[in-house]
Amino acid sequence: GVGVLALLWTPFLFWWTLPHPGMTVTGRLLVGFIYLPLVAWAPLLAAVTLSYQRRRTGP
Repeated sequence: GVGVLALLWTPFLFWWTLPHPGMTVTGRLLVGFIYLPLVAWAPLLAAVTLSYQRRRTGP
């Protein structure tokens, strides 16, 4: 699940660096606040999954 999420959302990081002459400042702001945080979802999910797995298999 983590790998799939990373593959789905990581391209938005590269999209953010490319110029978009037709996009308004408001559009760029919305992309920054709505879509780019989704990139963090995969590493956060991985961290929670590993933490849960360690807690379940620990002594």
